[in-house]
Amino acid sequence: MMEKLPTTSRSLDEFVKLTPMSSGKNFAGTSYRFNNVTVDGASFNNSFGLSSALGAQGTEPISLESIEQVQVMIAPYDVRNGGFTGGGINSVTKSGTNEWHASAYMYTKSPELQGHRVRDYVGQVSEFSNRQYGVSLSGPIVKNKLFFFVNGELDRQDEPISNRLADSRVSAADLDDLAKFLGDQFNYNPGGYDLSKTETRADRLTARIDWNINDRNTFSLKYYYLKSYNTNAPSTSGAPANGRGPNAYAMPFSSSYYRTNNDFNIVMADWNSTINDHMSNTLKVGYSRLRDYRDMDGGFFPQVDILKDGSSYTVFGTEANSYNNQLDTDIFQIQDNFTMNYGRHQITVGTQSDYRTFKNGFAQNYPGSWVFSSIDDFKFNVLAAKDYMASHGNMNGFDIRTYDPAKWGLNPVNGGLANSAGTGQTKFQQRYPLTPDGSFPFAEVDVLQLGFYVQDKWTPSNRFSLTYGLRVDMPIFLTDLQENPAVAANTYRDGIKIDVSKYPGVHPQFSPRVGFNWKPLEDGSLQLRGGTGLFTGTPPYVWISNQAGNNGRLFGSVPEYVGKIDGVAYDNRHQLGFTGNIQQYWPASDEPVKSDIAITDPDFKYPMLWKSNLALDYKWRGWVFTLEALYTKDVNAIYHDNIGIEVAEGKSVNDGGKGQRTAFTGNYLADNTYNVVMLRNTNKGYSFYTTLQIQKEFVQGPLRGLYLNGSYTMGTARSVTDGTSSVATSAWKYTQKVAVNSEELGYSAGSFDGRLLLSAFYTARWGKHGATNFGLVYQRYRPFRFSYCYGGDANGDGQTANDLIYVPANRDEAVGHLVSDGFADNNGNMAGDKDFDEAQAWENAWQAMDKFIEQDAYLSKHRGEYTKRNGAVAPFANQLDLSISHDIIVPQRNGREHKLRFSFNIDNFLNLLNRNWGVSYSQYLGTNGQQYQFLSVTQKPTAANDYTLQYKMTNGLKDIYGNDISLDRTYKPDIGSYWTMQFGIKYMF
Repeated sequence: MMEKLPTTSRSLDEFVKLTPMSSGKNFAGTSYRFNNVTVDGASFNNSFGLSSALGAQGTEPISLESIEQVQVMIAPYDVRNGGFTGGGINSVTKSGTNEWHASAYMYTKSPELQGHRVRDYVGQVSEFSNRQYGVSLSGPIVKNKLFFFVNGELDRQDEPISNRLADSRVSAADLDDLAKFLGDQFNYNPGGYDLSKTETRADRLTARIDWNINDRNTFSLKYYYLKSYNTNAPSTSGAPANGRGPNAYAMPFSSSYYRTNNDFNIVMADWNSTINDHMSNTLKVGYSRLRDYRDMDGGFFPQVDILKDGSSYTVFGTEANSYNNQLDTDIFQIQDNFTMNYGRHQITVGTQSDYRTFKNGFAQNYPGSWVFSSIDDFKFNVLAAKDYMASHGNMNGFDIRTYDPAKWGLNPVNGGLANSAGTGQTKFQQRYPLTPDGSFPFAEVDVLQLGFYVQDKWTPSNRFSLTYGLRVDMPIFLTDLQENPAVAANTYRDGIKIDVSKYPGVHPQFSPRVGFNWKPLEDGSLQLRGGTGLFTGTPPYVWISNQAGNNGRLFGSVPEYVGKIDGVAYDNRHQLGFTGNIQQYWPASDEPVKSDIAITDPDFKYPMLWKSNLALDYKWRGWVFTLEALYTKDVNAIYHDNIGIEVAEGKSVNDGGKGQRTAFTGNYLADNTYNVVMLRNTNKGYSFYTTLQIQKEFVQGPLRGLYLNGSYTMGTARSVTDGTSSVATSAWKYTQKVAVNSEELGYSAGSFDGRLLLSAFYTARWGKHGATNFGLVYQRYRPFRFSYCYGGDANGDGQTANDLIYVPANRDEAVGHLVSDGFADNNGNMAGDKDFDEAQAWENAWQAMDKFIEQDAYLSKHRGEYTKRNGAVAPFANQLDLSISHDIIVPQRNGREHKLRFSFNIDNFLNLLNRNWGVSYSQYLGTNGQQYQFLSVTQKPTAANDYTLQYKMTNGLKDIYGNDISLDRTYKPDIGSYWTMQFGIKYMF
């Protein structure tokens, strides 16, 4: 079946999606971050949590050519399976035999093998290439005794960028002029801007030796190698409205792109021993050396976002998260299973343990992050700063308000001030090192994870079996962290005091499980199976590492230029002049340090989930009917809580709703810390899913060789957070809630209310010399979930993308909160015009808002309520993927065969048939799966306005050509819904 599965990416993900309860890489609503991916038992997780898998994005950590089989487990009650609360994905590699086998192959994608029409949209065809080359060889070294298998593979991908300059509002003349300005003023080259492709490279090697030592002992040694990188567009983290592009609104310079390099060497050894007729032992030991790092073109320069009409226009400089961003991971692992068979009992005693070391380099905004409202604002600021430096030798006392932009013929939108408040960026952002010599510091974490278990599989008859066992897992932190007495002296919310030098103590976690399998009918046609038990996983270790890297002793944050002192607001952005020197605003070494802090709750425990399932299988005339239900309940889930910001005691935000929104004063609780984010446990989440599945494999008759599988899955998953970010402060601030810092339930990002999955595989044989393979996979699914949030700070916590909206039930509930900003009266007059009628403009704003709410399936059903995190869901998408391959077979005299295979794999085959088919939808505003912000805050709740929220309805939108458009819909066709094809040729014997 693996050979027939449609895949243009040649990725394990294509196999995972055949699991009915999967949604992307999430299983039964549980995030992919809590999966455990293994190959031959070796850990292939990105256990640090920076991505969903090992290897550079767009590449695979291991070649599909090396894989013999793939197994996905969601609720296995065998206690030998541990390390996950989501899904366990285990692959087994091929091994050598007494027969020689070899293959050589090439797969390719090109512009000619890709569609460019989605409904009425005709995209620009970009030149690119995507090729994969590989060879495999296996056979005996010593017949019946020693065997080998080896595979080598190269990925050479130049992926197209679908959003080009011609499809955007960005002017080439503007960017050429800006590039010349940067060269003249700083001798800095920001690179090109209308890129047509990005590079991805990967070199892979898999090697295996199997040794039959004697009749009772076998040994195998496996080696896996990967060297890879991919090129990424500028990060959307902290981006202005509409992201940083490339898209219809923004076109970045190449200097703001970055490469992620992912290399590894992994060794795994297995020893299987049969001691006697009753006892056996399996031992696995392994070592993984993982090295991840980023690099970029353009040298080291501050990141600068430049806007136009309040949204992103271009960006250049070192991507804010990439300087010295590196991760060194070393993993030593062992698993041993000792099995005893006595009568109808099979008893297993074992351990699954590992030791992990992490060395992580990360400092968000280390180069400095700037935002300017226009190109002229940036130029004005640079020229004014240069003039001041020339006459003063430093920037002390600089005030851009004393300069006249007309002196240079400029017309700035925001007076040359850095960071326009309209972008949600309210302060200049930069971190700096606290090391005595100014060197970049790294965070180091060592963790020993011990796991022990005992299990009995009791089989009283050939129709019933019961498996019951107990597993205990104990994480032990071995890292010595620096003390921070100044922070330890502070008292935070609820009287909490913290010690950043201490990780949680040892908390053994016990996981009892029981599972059964019963065939009540003598012919075995009916099977009832299920079980219940606890599953303990590991957290993304980056969340644990945050405490080591954000303890106030490695990095400080440049003092805020916008904020409050004793409740009085200040704005000192006029003191900021851009000089291109990243150390320009680093404080002197004797100045007080103020920084964000990450801390782990002393009572923190690794994630634990209670899972229970019940399934019924019925076989009838070759058909297998399955009905399965799975329920999960959080025991120890994880969320981030900011204990460092001050709550407005006894106050809630007046937002027109029911007073459920927590109000904050905008002050921090300590003079030497900003956000203090604690990693904590919660037990609020749950999920429930049911699947109906039908499958059959035809083994005789005219349909011999046909396999059919169909399933429908429905359910829901709720959680307190999705934990989408690796940085503690970001993980907190990007969790959308009404009551920030509460254990408020929302929908999990992987929650889906319905998924239809159909697959068919067939082999047609044409005598001895030919065979044609067909594979079809159809999905009707929800591509993503998203949250309706205010654009801006709706509760005073200083964040602009985490406040879920209240949906007014009627006009009266909008009065006092909705304002008329951006709307004309009935005569076309705008605010400031002589005859402007504000009441008419307000009515027009209300009508626009009411119309948008009514047309939206989610909002219209939740009037008079607060929205939920991920409460809205994209329309169903329909996708059909097709695989066709033909084998030319040359039989040999010895009974063997030589094959030459030509293959075609097509993603979204429906779009190939008709440009109106297979089209999915994307958000009309924002980025898919993130915040949808059609209401923007105009008045932040404060004590001065009795914590009253005011907002405006989005208006004055323009298309890429500058034409006025209205916000009258939630979704738009996704222009990336075009078909793609991969052609392959493979020789085998």
